Amino acid sequence: MSVRRVGPRQRCSRPPRFGAGGFTLLETVVVVVVLGLMLTILAGFTPRRSPRLELANTADTVAATLRLARARAIASGRPVMVQAVTVRAGGSALVVDGVARKLAGPVTLAMAGPVVIRFAPDGSASGGAVRVAGESQAMQVTVAWLTGRVAIADAR
Repeated sequence: MSVRRVGPRQRCSRPPRFGAGGFTLLETVVVVVVLGLMLTILAGFTPRRSPRLELANTADTVAATLRLARARAIASGRPVMVQAVTVRAGGSALVVDGVARKLAGPVTLAMAGPVVIRFAPDGSASGGAVRVAGESQAMQVTVAWLTGRVAIADAR
């Protein structure tokens, strides 16, 4: 009697089945293309800009301009004046020492308190606030009279 050796491939009673478990490359590509088209369509329905973010951005710009005016007063050793004005084209601007800095976006500026904020060479200020109003919300940029500190808060 002869003993026949069985190799590892001969132990299996059934032949192996190829392609039975998993997805083909073509199926995966089709799914990725369909998902990409769906995301492209959905992206068209989202709003491009947030009015709240535009308002916050404009308030940050106003605060930065006021801080710059304070720093300019300290560096130059002379007072610096800041005033909010309405531009003819339908926008708003901050006038710093006679130079207008137009603000982007559909916002309106209004001075709360004194009409002009004066920054002194020692860093103090006359105090006051600038109200930045958007379509449905508003923020207020305040200037402390003693320290000249500029802060932003929601106007309610």
